[in-house]
Order: sequence, then structure tokens, then C-alpha cells
Amino acid sequence: MRRSNTKGTNDPMKSASFAALLTGAAVASLAACAGPQSSSTFVPASQPAAASAVPSNAVQAAAQSPAVRGASGDVVATAAMGLGSGYRDFGRAPAGARLRLGLILRYRDEPGLERFIAEQRASGAPRWLTNAEFDERYAPSAQTYAIVARSLRAAGLHVEQTYANRTVIDASGTVAAVERYFNTEIHQVAQPGYGRRFVNVRPAYAPAALRGMVLALDGLDSRVLMQTQYARLSRGERPMAVAAKQSGQLFGPVSTQTGADGYAPLAFQKGYDFPSAHASNGKTYDGTGRAIAIAIDADFLNNDLSGFLKYFGIKRTGPQPQRVLIDFGPPASGSSSDSVEATLDVETTAANAPGASIYVYEMPELANNYIADTYNKILSDNFADVASSSFGGCETFVGKSAAIGFNALAEQGVAKGMTFAASTGDSGGDLCPSAPATSPNFTAVGGTTLTVGPGGAWDNETGWDGSGGGISAIFSVPAWQRGYSNVDDRGRNIPDVALDADPATGTAFYYEGSWNSQLNPLGGTSLSSPLFAAAVAQADQVKNQRVLIDSSKLFGLVKGHGYGTKAKPFFHDIVQGGDPYFAGPGYDLVTGIGSPDVWNLTGLL
Repeated sequence: MRRSNTKGTNDPMKSASFAALLTGAAVASLAACAGPQSSSTFVPASQPAAASAVPSNAVQAAAQSPAVRGASGDVVATAAMGLGSGYRDFGRAPAGARLRLGLILRYRDEPGLERFIAEQRASGAPRWLTNAEFDERYAPSAQTYAIVARSLRAAGLHVEQTYANRTVIDASGTVAAVERYFNTEIHQVAQPGYGRRFVNVRPAYAPAALRGMVLALDGLDSRVLMQTQYARLSRGERPMAVAAKQSGQLFGPVSTQTGADGYAPLAFQKGYDFPSAHASNGKTYDGTGRAIAIAIDADFLNNDLSGFLKYFGIKRTGPQPQRVLIDFGPPASGSSSDSVEATLDVETTAANAPGASIYVYEMPELANNYIADTYNKILSDNFADVASSSFGGCETFVGKSAAIGFNALAEQGVAKGMTFAASTGDSGGDLCPSAPATSPNFTAVGGTTLTVGPGGAWDNETGWDGSGGGISAIFSVPAWQRGYSNVDDRGRNIPDVALDADPATGTAFYYEGSWNSQLNPLGGTSLSSPLFAAAVAQADQVKNQRVLIDSSKLFGLVKGHGYGTKAKPFFHDIVQGGDPYFAGPGYDLVTGIGSPDVWNLTGLL
């Protein structure tokens, strides 16, 4: 089955070969930005001339300037990568143009934080930190936070926003001031589909006076390097056969545009054995008392959600989804392709965890600095048990410093018992796997083709050929993956787990007041990630606490308990499907350790 890309090609991986897009300076920059969370360095097989409108000799010359060679501060941003086919370089950015930046600071006691997390993960009764406890023990000190802010102001930059958890500082300034302060060089380029953007063609360095204080800097590269991860049927494509369709609410209405129907929420809850399928003695499981965060760059229509729920007879017992605008939120210009994603995320979580609170964190666009602000706001609020990110991009183009920053933010979430989930992408196994899913503190959710049988029970599952997977070139293999059968020890392996993502067995989708669109049914790992988030919310309700169902926990459960039995599975070991990686017994780069039986799995927590 072939996949359909529903949006324009803004992913450089789709416009030119990965190797051809790596400039010599960018490769050197990537290697230079070694951080304490990564022990692996990306070394390409070859370094051909870049297939770029940016002259490779100019970029290399910039990277080798005396100013860079003599820099003494910490590398906080790698040089921009992926300036490939379709880009146009306008040269040095105007000195008076303004940039918006986000600085992620280092934690006060990183070794102590790692020990604390390891102890809680190993505990049968974890005691996660409150905001106040985390700030007191591990957040950058108030003194460090003030020093960084003063230094920025003294350099002519404006501090735009500070946060109670003292983890991120947002600032802005002219190109000239930013170049001086961070000892870098900024160009203006035209990004296909996004217009003029800024990129730093040299690595950026924090001033020597801030040595050890700043972990990562976002915003020098203002391109949109991540995409939402939904997939629809190609025109004329017929859905795969599913086990005998039952009357009732296992399927939605047939779209006149696709001639197909998608699974109803009940099919997912039955197929993956959600706790909601085990209500008894007046006790129901629907996520009540728990909360889900959605990170996205677009809005949704309330009427779409209410129409979706009404059709399936689902009554929301939790509050109405709450919008939280990040940096003033997405443009108020109506629907966009990412409004599809926002609607998919909200319909999936609201229908499969109808008692849970849902917070939709809406950022202006999927640029690194806005993503970091969104994650930090989720952490500062600390409302959510689980946060879902249905987007991603080539980790090397996103940048090593940005990826390390996202991982550090998720680490704070882990210390608070929050599960951070991310889609692994819809392009199948790739030479360049998807960030932020490659970050070890995220649970990487891949995709399958799910078949349900009579009553909705799990019948069969194969690896979806669009399921993203691969081996990180930035993060070393984490301890919980090391030594596990079929795990490649060259780096962090993704995915960790997988749920339905094939649009041929995807979800029924109600959008802009209609079932009759080319988007019904809808799939992609943009479906599997919010499905996983809903499962976490229900499991947390059963246990009446945050249980942190992250990558470490999932691998630990399989190591300790195996896959279970046919009568009582903990996971479904998926052994067929995928492309170019293929599913097989045990771990694989298509479905991870497999798909969960949520009820039986919750019993092990």
C-alpha cells in the first residue's frame, strides 16, 4: 500500500538525498556540539558538495573563521543543516532585522537528577516531584537565571519572557547584537513554502562568563523543520479488508470522497483492551481525574469535536478542552493543513479518554524555539499526566543542540511523572529518524495496521509501511535498550511501541462539519501518539497516580514479564509488515516492542 503525503514537500528529506544536503561545515558543527546526554557522534559515509543554493565554500569559510576557532564559550547551537534544493541564500542577514530566541539552561545537579529518576523508575511506589520540589532541587538557581538575564540585557538583547521553573529564557534582539553576543554568523534564506527565514551558518557560542549555564539556544535557525504526521488514503485507493464488520459503533460513516469508513473510538478501546472495556460494579474508566496535553501549531473547531462525539454517542464527562496559547498562538487566519492535525489529536484523546481534562497548547508554528516554549509551558503548568506531540523532523536538520534541549525538557517531565509521547513519522524507516521521538526521555510511538474481530477484540496486527523508525545519530543507546534482543547499539532505537496508524484501518474523521472528505478515514503516527496518550490517561486513572509509561518502563516490563500469553497478553509482538525496515519477533524498527494490551499492562504497573 502506498502512502499519501497530504502536505507540500517542506521536508528536505523529500527534496534531495540526505547525504547531499550535509555541508562540510554543518557536519563539523554537529560533531562539535557534544553534550553530556549524547555519546554518539554522526559521521557520514562521505561529505559530498551540498546540493544547495548556499555556496558550500562560503559556508565552510564561515565555519573556519578565526573568531570561531578562538571561541572559548560553550557551543549552544550547531550550524544550520539541510539547506538543500529549493533554498535561496540572500547572504548576511540585515543587521537591524530582529530575531526571537529561546535559551534552555542547564539543570543545577544533572547527576543527582538522573539518580533520582532512576530510583523512581525502579520503585514500586514512585514519588514524583512537585513543581516546587523540582525547582528547589534541580532547576537552575535563581542566581544563575538572573546572571543569564542580566548578561542578555547588557548585550542589548531584550528579555521577552521568563518562567517560574527557571529553565527557559525568551529573548529578542537585532541580528547584529545576536551575532556579537553568540559569536556566530546569520544569513537570510528563502525556505520553500515558508518564505524568508534566518539560519546561522556557523555554530553559536555562549559567552565565556556563562560557561556551564546554557545548554541550548533555539531561534538562530528560524526555519520550520518539523511536520505533522498524519496520513490519508491516496485517491482511488481502497482500504484493506478488516475482519467481519459488525453492526454497532465499531465504524464511522463512509466518506463519499474515499468510499471508506474508519474505526470508531470503541474499536480502538476494544482492540487495545483499554481499561474502559472493563467497567464493573459501577466503576468506569474514562480518564477521569487525569489530564492530557497536546502540543500543536493550529486550532480546531469546537463543533467538529461535538459532532464527532455526538455521532458515536460519547458523552464527555471531563471539562471542555482548554486552549493554551504559546507566544500568542497560531495565526488567526482560519484552517490550515495543521488544523487537520489539531482536530485529529483532540477527537482522538477526547473520545478515547472522555473523562480526562485536555489542554491544547497552540504555538505559532513548528519552529524549534516555539516547540521549546510549548514544552516548558506544559512543564510549568504541570497539569498533564501525558503530553502528545504528533509532529517531527529529521533529527540532524532539527539540530543536535535543539534535540538535546528537547530531551532535557522532557527529563524534567519524567521527574514529575509526566509521559512525553511523540510520533515517529510516516515515511517508513529513514536514514534520518525523527526528532523529538529520538530523545530518550520521549516515548517514541510508531504505527501498525490493526484488524479487530467480532465485538472489536484484537484480531491481527502488522507493521505499517509508513511507520517511522531508525537509529539516532545524536543520542547513544539508553541503558534500558542496551543488550535487548535486536536493538542496534549504535544509538537510541525508535520506535518504542506502536499503535494503529495505517489510514486504510485508520480512524473515522469529522472535519469542518463533514464526514465526506478525502481525510476520512485518517491515519499516520499522528493517530498512534494521541491514542497512546489516551491509554496512559486511563492507566493513570486505574492506578490513581501518574505511573510514567515511558520508554524505560515499557522495555522494563517486557524484560521482566515477557509478552504474556495468548489468553492474557501484555503486548502484541508484531512480526510482519514494514518497509524498508521489517517487523520481526521481539524488538524491531517498525513497531518497537509491539502494541500494548493496556488493561493487562496496567496490572503490571
